[in-house]
Amino acid sequence: MAKAEASTRTISLVRVPDERGIGVFCIADGNKSQFYTFREIPCEIGGRGFAVHRLGQGNLYHVRVGKPEDRSCECMGFLRWDHCKHVTGLLALIKQGYLPKTPPQPLPQGERG
Repeated sequence: MAKAEASTRTISLVRVPDERGIGVFCIADGNKSQFYTFREIPCEIGGRGFAVHRLGQGNLYHVRVGKPEDRSCECMGFLRWDHCKHVTGLLALIKQGYLPKTPPQPLPQGERG
């Protein structure tokens, strides 16, 4: 029986978040690529929250990143294995400096557009 070769998964930031906070990243695994839009959202239970939408599929995941105890995702991978490409990918983008290390601060009530 032949041993399966492990593929290398990569993430790249395709579009930095715009003035509304919406950006695009791509997760490539072997010859497959999936594109996602994302936006940082408030998270009051620990970690940083993101709404992540897989383009072409309609799947929307709420993802938390941070310390190990502050990580979660609504995707089937995380629900089964307690880790997933969405959490790992967002953590990598933050660690590599493509996303701010601290969440953006909301504008005061009177200054929102």
